[in-house]
Amino acid sequence: ERARLTALWRTAETGRAQLVLVTGEPGVGKSRLAEELRSWCAQRGAATAAARSYQAEGALAYGPVVAWLRAAALAPRRVRLDPPRLRELARLLPEIPGTPEPLPADEQRRRLFDAIAHALLASAGPVLLVADDLHWADEPTLQFLHYLLRSEPRARLLVVATARAEDTGRLEELVGGLRALDAVEEIELDRLAPAETALLAERLRGRALAADEAERLYAETEGNPLFVVETLRAGSASPRVQAVIQARLAQLSPTAYDLALLAAAVGRAFGAGVLARAAGLADDAFVAALDELWRRRIVREQGPDGYDFTHDRIREVAYRALAPMQRRRAHRRIAEALAAGDADAALVAAQFGSAGAAEEAVTWYERAADDALRVYADADAVRLLRRALELVRDPRRERALTTALVAPLAMLEGFSSDALARAQQRALELADEPDPPLLRSLAITRLSTGDFVQARRYGERLQARAQRDGDAVLRVESDYVLGVAAFWDGRFADARRHFEAAVAGYRPEHRPTHLARYGLDPQAVCQSRLANTLLFLGEPAAARRTRDRAVALAEEIGHPTTLGTVLVFASLLALDLGDVADLRRRAGALAAWCERYESPAIAFMAEATAGYVEVVDGDPHGLERVKRAELMSREAPAPGSHAVAVHILRAACAAAGDAEAARAAAQLSVNVHLWDEERSRNAAAASIASHDR
Repeated sequence: ERARLTALWRTAETGRAQLVLVTGEPGVGKSRLAEELRSWCAQRGAATAAARSYQAEGALAYGPVVAWLRAAALAPRRVRLDPPRLRELARLLPEIPGTPEPLPADEQRRRLFDAIAHALLASAGPVLLVADDLHWADEPTLQFLHYLLRSEPRARLLVVATARAEDTGRLEELVGGLRALDAVEEIELDRLAPAETALLAERLRGRALAADEAERLYAETEGNPLFVVETLRAGSASPRVQAVIQARLAQLSPTAYDLALLAAAVGRAFGAGVLARAAGLADDAFVAALDELWRRRIVREQGPDGYDFTHDRIREVAYRALAPMQRRRAHRRIAEALAAGDADAALVAAQFGSAGAAEEAVTWYERAADDALRVYADADAVRLLRRALELVRDPRRERALTTALVAPLAMLEGFSSDALARAQQRALELADEPDPPLLRSLAITRLSTGDFVQARRYGERLQARAQRDGDAVLRVESDYVLGVAAFWDGRFADARRHFEAAVAGYRPEHRPTHLARYGLDPQAVCQSRLANTLLFLGEPAAARRTRDRAVALAEEIGHPTTLGTVLVFASLLALDLGDVADLRRRAGALAAWCERYESPAIAFMAEATAGYVEVVDGDPHGLERVKRAELMSREAPAPGSHAVAVHILRAACAAAGDAEAARAAAQLSVNVHLWDEERSRNAAAASIASHDR
């Protein structure tokens, strides 16, 4: 396998970027193999950087990426970056001066990924990145790896990642995407055979084992390299690796032993400075104890000032040696040491939580969630806020945390989510007067269920708050809510008034606030919805112009959900105008969107429009595709989704000339009646008149 990795590296040197995923059970030698390759490449002049992911709660988003950027071989390359890219890196590296520009989610992620890629590949030389235990990496890191290998296929780059065979499920999307690009190789390591076990023992002992010794060693270790090494180092013959490691730890001096147990409570790589503050030892005693741990191969160096255990099993055994009260005390000392420095807020929070210091943990979890939202890591923000809510006892703090949870939860799970409904209900129970993000969330949820009257009431409350507080952002959001409620209720004049007011009141400098607190850009979305409204009001030419402006703006902004929403209503407008050529273009854009992102509210529309186009083209399978989309729409968490799908299904049945299917579609119940006979006739007449002109 070492030879295979070497061959893959030589391929990468010629300009073919790849990921090599090395899998196997714990202790089989994945990390050792990757480290040997890194050392071999470094000796040949390659720039190398290694990072490890950790199971411990509180992992920083982009954690492995940050470790790569700070690696001694790559950090100096940052001077070659232009100022805009350098400012983007400041989102992840606080030591870089400058303030990144506030941007919408997708544009920020694109620019950040671009800046990281240029920082890692700043010179023409080959680069090796090692990602140990990638199965524990955060989602943004996995997304970046896919971006890096997709966008730089000719880079002189090899990424070697290790993962436990039983935990590779989280990597399926990344690996599957890279397989499609022919940019991944997979290597699975097995246990050693009896002869290989004896050879490893011979190299460690410096002498050949007798036949009975070799047989006994293999029977006790079953060829797991870690078990073999630890058994021989401890001078013990035990089939339980935990006992072997305990024996090794028992050979340490008392000070080094205590330091090992304290380090184990960190749960991940630790800086010498943090560990020294937590240990409270005199400088000489601390240095001697840490040196002893290093010499006995309990810990290894990790970067210029960092250390890590040589294997997670050693960390686990050391941590289990702490009694419950010792654990709590160790976690508090570590938390306080981390808080005194520039540590990840999520890691500080997790340490305070493990120490039983709930109030301090909640404060740090809240900070960590804010950090996650700043890099649009919604899943991390939800996880951190939920952890804080598990610990909080003050109703006022619970209200603030629950309200903060609503927006990222809606973006993550949709507005029909049961978890979102529970969060909304709890926030209402805690609040005398709901905060604006909660009111906005409640309004969209009611729209999704077809309760337009209640949605309008929430919108009016939002509008009253905006007027009372002089809040320009909230005024635009309230007009958005009221416009959508009026549209689905068939009150098109009111819808037009609110959509136009939202567009007129929008300020580009408020875009980050709209996206972070409410999840959509209302300027683009309201223009899009205004286009559909204008068609119902008999102004098809104006509808087309407004639609085109909305699509162009959404593409410029680059926010995924905003663009997807605009494309949905652009497709609907094309259908209602009878413009099959335009609908074909919109269907293609929706399909491309769904290849990159996931949203039931948009996926059903991509399926429905693609099916309708197939029907028009004479494909007999098209109608079945539209029927599937109608079923999908029943679960779509967006206002009017099912009514739109039924409308497209009825149009597809008519285009196919399938009378039986048309009768069945006519019987489907919907709570929106925009496309009844009179309104459809008026819209069609207006469209024909526009075409004639």
